[in-house]
Amino acid sequence: MITVGNLNLDTDFEHRIIREEDDDLDLFIDINYRSLDIDNSGANLFSSRIQFPFVRSIILRLNKQTHTMTIHLMRDIDLFSAFANFEVDYTDCTINIKNNLEKVSIYKSAL
Repeated sequence: MITVGNLNLDTDFEHRIIREEDDDLDLFIDINYRSLDIDNSGANLFSSRIQFPFVRSIILRLNKQTHTMTIHLMRDIDLFSAFANFEVDYTDCTINIKNNLEKVSIYKSAL
């Protein structure tokens, strides 16, 4: 597990900082064209998860002073290839990005 600003991140994938300016930071995670499951268990928006097939990489865009980040899903290596993004509040939790054979799961867990 790593800590970047206020973010606790537990991931099976290599990651690297691709931009850092003042308190803003972009973290790049290559998931190599796997399906991505976003586990939303316990929330009222949808029953359990949403899946995005064929995701090349994920960019976590965060400010080190807050507990909110934007997650960008990338179709290709190009930084302008984002096809979806959403905000996540990671107050008092760990964000997990785990490899599960041919798919990847993103979910929150308690500290």
